[in-house]
Amino acid sequence: MGVKPELAFDVCWEVYRSAREVLETKRGMAALNMKDTGKFLWRPDFRARINEYVADFALAGESALDGPDRASRMVLFRIFYLGAAPYDRARHFLGLSEMGWVNWTEEIRRRVGKELLERRMFPPRKYFRNPSPRLAHDSRKTSPRRSTLPCSVGGTRVFVDKR
Repeated sequence: MGVKPELAFDVCWEVYRSAREVLETKRGMAALNMKDTGKFLWRPDFRARINEYVADFALAGESALDGPDRASRMVLFRIFYLGAAPYDRARHFLGLSEMGWVNWTEEIRRRVGKELLERRMFPPRKYFRNPSPRLAHDSRKTSPRRSTLPCSVGGTRVFVDKR
């Protein structure tokens, strides 16, 4: 039994909001003045992973909502989910009724949740544990039985798939 895309979206959105909060409150403090660090050390690897997660979440949303027929959903995603605009202001800005808001947000959660699952951003602990989730995502397309053989073409050594 798989995870529902809506649940994956909710969890990943919570991690996204927390990561953005960390990035906004800690932006550059430890890198500029060592006296401001206190007893905690700045970890460049950890912050880089947080930056990547924030960017990957936004890219997953853009990929899932790409297309002219879902442009209004993309605006809602950017304003409310990425921009953290308050519900009342976002709904008023878009001119949506409460029922329209519910329908659009359910569609966004479902579509973006599927994209997050495909990109292996859920569960987040695996995303942060793996050295590069993008490589793991791409590696599943190749068969484990395939091997590469070296050959030379015009004096240049290349690798060819053995089938």
